[in-house]
Amino acid sequence: MVNRIRLFGDEKGQTLTEELVSLAILAFAVSIVLLTIYTGMVGVKTKHERVSGSTLAKSQLELITDAAYSADPTAVPYPTVSPVTGYTVEVSVEYWTAPDGPFTTTVRDDAMQKITVSISGSEGTILQLVRYKVDR
Repeated sequence: MVNRIRLFGDEKGQTLTEELVSLAILAFAVSIVLLTIYTGMVGVKTKHERVSGSTLAKSQLELITDAAYSADPTAVPYPTVSPVTGYTVEVSVEYWTAPDGPFTTTVRDDAMQKITVSISGSEGTILQLVRYKVDR
């Protein structure tokens, strides 16, 4: 009679159910990690768009602030920055209706203008900044 030696003693293998449960837990953990990475990437992209748009808008407003007052910016427009690829810059001017009226889009020369700079990207409008320009 031949004695057989058991390598693993009395241990039995794992059941199929135990294997499937462990694989499901592992798949869930991996999906949570991937979702977190994706969410972070989207957040970084959004923040990058806002920072770039803010820089572009501030540069545009500085150019307009440094330029001489133009009574009719439709005839003699204010200088504009060249936008970065993927962004558009739109400048709109509203005119003060003196002495105490609201702003209007009709060209007037009451010595005060409301300048609005809108920055748009691939997802639509990113940022709008407003500044007032006065003829001094």
